Amino acid sequence: MPVVRAATRGLVVDDGRLLLTVLHGHTGEYWLTPGGGQAFGESKVENVAREVLEETGYRVRVGDLACGRDYIGARHFPDWDSGFQQTELWFWCYLVDDRQHPAAGADAEQTDVRWVLLPDLVGSPLYPRALASWLNSDPADRPVWLGDVN
Repeated sequence: MPVVRAATRGLVVDDGRLLLTVLHGHTGEYWLTPGGGQAFGESKVENVAREVLEETGYRVRVGDLACGRDYIGARHFPDWDSGFQQTELWFWCYLVDDRQHPAAGADAEQTDVRWVLLPDLVGSPLYPRALASWLNSDPADRPVWLGDVN
């Protein structure tokens, strides 16, 4: 049965580095910003704060909306993700403190948490790939809506 889901993700940038989760799946190693599906009764802000803590162990204060995208699996990975579609919103997030707590809800494919310098994102296994150039572009030129990208 096809699934359409709403999700949020955190953009945690500290000292020129982005906080990422490292996963292994159909495409080998890939990186994602921490985040995931919104639970019923949960606001977008609550969702992103919970997901960042669960997947990385870092407590964050959620700031403004940064950007969003559609992900339509049939257009990007039709062999194995054609029944999945997700709308994702990224929010700027700020570390509450430097302490990393135990990550309690990592995804099954997640193997690590990593801080990566923003320039090193270009050409990396970060998904969506468009996010790497978006983060390295002039903030005045960044679109809020990225479209159906991966």
